[in-house]
Amino acid sequence: MSASDTKLREKKRKAGRQAIIYICTALFCGLFSAVYEHFSHGVRSNYMVWLFAFPALLGALPCTVIGLSQSLPLPSRQAAGAWDCGIMTLALGSCVRGVLDIYGTSSGYVAFYLPAGLVLLGTGSLLYLRGVRQAKKQAGDAA
Repeated sequence: MSASDTKLREKKRKAGRQAIIYICTALFCGLFSAVYEHFSHGVRSNYMVWLFAFPALLGALPCTVIGLSQSLPLPSRQAAGAWDCGIMTLALGSCVRGVLDIYGTSSGYVAFYLPAGLVLLGTGSLLYLRGVRQAKKQAGDAA
């Protein structure tokens, strides 16, 4: 087995493990929102219904794509950390907004979750793209 096969297998294992964590998080969010809405006396909130979508679509899906791709590298710790924080900020903001909607009140602070989450996702994306560019440059220099 060559070194590149070992690196590819390790990348798939790490990306798969992260995807499983995101899938479990999405399942927990779905279960939490279902239980919360069950005890809300028929009051619904789309923010609570779609709570699971943030970890599923922004977490598990990109990890699966990176794990299946042969050319996309794993993100650095900084990029993955910023991306993870962005996903959790969006999910937490959706949960808080859903709870407040079901309770029948509002808060001005909820408006800060979306921009903060998007800034964190953007930061993670930029760090990832910078790492990809550096990896391609190093591969070009080595060849």
